Amino acid sequence: MLPPNPAEKLRDAPIADLIVVLLKQYRRLLNEREIQLTTAAMDAIAQTAATKQPLSEQGDAVRDAIAVMVTESIGVLQRRFDLTFEQSLKTDMDNIGGWETTGEFLEIANHKSNAELRISSGATLLMFLGDKRYSDALFTVIEVDGGVNDVDAMFAKRALSFIADVDFDTEDWEAQVHEGLKQ
Repeated sequence: MLPPNPAEKLRDAPIADLIVVLLKQYRRLLNEREIQLTTAAMDAIAQTAATKQPLSEQGDAVRDAIAVMVTESIGVLQRRFDLTFEQSLKTDMDNIGGWETTGEFLEIANHKSNAELRISSGATLLMFLGDKRYSDALFTVIEVDGGVNDVDAMFAKRALSFIADVDFDTEDWEAQVHEGLKQ
């Protein structure tokens, strides 16, 4: 018997729970930017966003800080690797130069994967918080996933479905989400 797919558990999880999971991933980075999030504050932001209500001042600060982190990570990929987010996701480390030792390889791989993860998870969190500016990154995550439905792709699908108000199992899901994002 195959072990359960972690992404499948995300498929039906409450939106507020997904938002809290993502906020926890950013807690340390937000703290470095002088935005302290208690468990109660994360829950409040998540509940507000899950009901599509306007965010509090702290919620706005979180959203703005996450947007800056995503932008910075896009810049890292561009400056350090001369890659877009999509190119980076599709480029194996074997095709990235600039290293000679295992230590250098690991450092470069770490920078690349951290930037990719911050773009993916940050764009997802922004979408849940009502900020659509990085929706293309989420479609890229889903495309690169290729139907495997890994955790990042499932988060992206849930965020897009939530904001566009499109049922997850709709036959022409992507077209309807694109249309829903215009509103």
